[in-house]
Amino acid sequence: MSDRRRVLFVDDEPHILEGLENMLHKDRRRWDMVFATGGNAALAELAKRDFDVIVSDMRMPEMDG
Repeated sequence: MSDRRRVLFVDDEPHILEGLENMLHKDRRRWDMVFATGGNAALAELAKRDFDVIVSDMRMPEMDG
């Protein structure tokens, strides 16, 4: 089992997620990061595994953070 924290990032704008992924690239060995586009994609990721932290946009269409 890994000691790394699992972090789920959720936003409805793919370019925001891409920016976060680029900015956090240096931390990829410290954290297991998953980037989900929208609330439904985030729920699908949560069905696959548990996360230690969820960082979500609070204002998204269809489903808010």
